[in-house]
Amino acid sequence: MISLSLIDQVVLLGIAVVLPLCMGDPWWWGGAAGAALLSFLGPAGPYGLLTLPFLLVAVATSMRAVRAAGPISTWTLGCAVDVLAPLYAVVAAGALAQSRFGLQLLDLREPIIELTSVHYMFAGSAALVLAGRTLSGAARPWRQVAIGAVLLTAVAPPVVAVGFLTSMAAPQVGGAVIMTLGVWATATLQLRHVRIFRRYPVEAVLLGVSGVAIWVPMVLAVAWAAGQHWDVPFLSVPDMARTHGLANAFAFTLCGLVARHLGRGRAPAHQERPG
Repeated sequence: MISLSLIDQVVLLGIAVVLPLCMGDPWWWGGAAGAALLSFLGPAGPYGLLTLPFLLVAVATSMRAVRAAGPISTWTLGCAVDVLAPLYAVVAAGALAQSRFGLQLLDLREPIIELTSVHYMFAGSAALVLAGRTLSGAARPWRQVAIGAVLLTAVAPPVVAVGFLTSMAAPQVGGAVIMTLGVWATATLQLRHVRIFRRYPVEAVLLGVSGVAIWVPMVLAVAWAAGQHWDVPFLSVPDMARTHGLANAFAFTLCGLVARHLGRGRAPAHQERPG
C-alpha cells in the first residue's frame, strides 16, 4: 500500500491538475505525475530518476513559451506571465528531483526542499497565472491593481528563496509580505469578477471561493516567516500544511483556475466597465 504524506499528495495534485490548468498539455503533465507518484514508492536515491519526466515536461513547456513570446522587446505583461510561469515549474521540478534523489544542496533540508517544489508550483506558476488572468478586461483603476498583482506575485518567489538561502530576515519575511499583497490583490479582483460571471453560477461560486479563501492563510505564512527570526507565534510545518497549504492549494488556486478554465470563450460576460 502506498503511503503518501500530505505534502507528497499536494505535489502530485500540482503536477497532474494545477500545471495543466495553467499551461495545457494535460497528457504530458499526467504522465509526469504518474512517474512522480512512482518515485514516492521507495526511499530517496535512485527513485529520483522517476522525477525526470516532470523536469523534461517543464523544460519543454518553458522553451515553447519562450519561442511563442518572440523577442523580449515585444513582450507585454501577459507574455511575461506566459514565460515566467513555466520557468517556475522548472524550478519546482528541480526541487522535487533534489528531494527524491536525497540531495542536500545549498544547506537546504527536508521538508523545505520538497516544499520548495510545492511553492514554486502553487505560489509561483499557479498564483502568477491567476494574477495574469485578472488583466483581461480590467478597466481603470482596477487594471492598476491587476498589474500590481502580477508584478508582486512574479517577484515574491525568488525573494523568498534568497531569504531561505541566506537565512536573512529581510528577504524571507519581506518575500512573504510581497506574496501576500500579490495574492490579496488577485483575490480582490476575483471577488469583483464574481458579478461579471453572474450568468454562470459555477464559475461565479468558484471565483468567490478563490477570492475569500486566501486572506487568513497568508497571514499564517507571514507569521511563520517572521517566527524563524523573531519571538512571534507561528504554526509548525505540519500544521501549516493542513491550514495554509490546503486552503491555498484547493480553495484559492484550484477553484480559481477551474473557474478561469470554464470561463474561457465567454468574453462578453468577462468585460469590466470603466470606473
